[in-house]
Amino acid sequence: MHRYCWYWRSAASLLVMALLMAVVRSEECGQEEFTKCTEPLEMLQLTTEFSIGAAKKEELDKLCHELRKGVRCIQSYTRRCMDLQQRNQFNKLYHGTNQFIRDLCNKGEFQEEYLKHAHCSEIAKKDFEVCATRYKETMFFLKPNKNQESQENSTMNENIKTICCSINELVDCSENAARKICGNEAAKFTRELVDKYADSLTKIYCEDFTRHPGICRDGEGNGVEGLRQNSLGILITALLLLLVR
Repeated sequence: MHRYCWYWRSAASLLVMALLMAVVRSEECGQEEFTKCTEPLEMLQLTTEFSIGAAKKEELDKLCHELRKGVRCIQSYTRRCMDLQQRNQFNKLYHGTNQFIRDLCNKGEFQEEYLKHAHCSEIAKKDFEVCATRYKETMFFLKPNKNQESQENSTMNENIKTICCSINELVDCSENAARKICGNEAAKFTRELVDKYADSLTKIYCEDFTRHPGICRDGEGNGVEGLRQNSLGILITALLLLLVR
């Protein structure tokens, strides 16, 4: 049975929700059409226990059949409904999710490791939930944007810092929980699982905070000067959507 979480969603869903207002040109390119494509990917949402839900090969095969249908539908949607610039931006964020599905659903080392460690999510459930609760509580303190542009930009930068640092803390906390309960191998895979799933989103927008952890610990700078304003808007729009799940 697939369990859902309010904060980990596919990069594809996040980006398109931010782009849809610019994309909609007909009923075939509207939000409803895209939502139909992403329904299978809702099954991919990670949970507070960092489990996708499929614990056996047979369950994973059924899940992957649906995921591939969703991927094909999304690819068709982007070809029909997005111009080249929008499609490139979408593919940049969607790459991590698409790669995650390929690695999870094709025979290989990652799939074997996933099935090997699937039981750990149940054993370490309470510890993972503690990590997720901390993250959730932090996200609720995101500041609303102001009306003035300068204040809005400053608030947006602060929110991105909060998001990225909270994600880093969530991954570290979960890795430590897996290590304590299930051992070093499970801990390593827990980090790999989350890193791979959120690859595009976090690497594009949170790279400064990963390379310079002092920004999170000591508040050194805002860490986002190098990002373009439209990229900031997409990240905030996307991640604030998570708070209403």
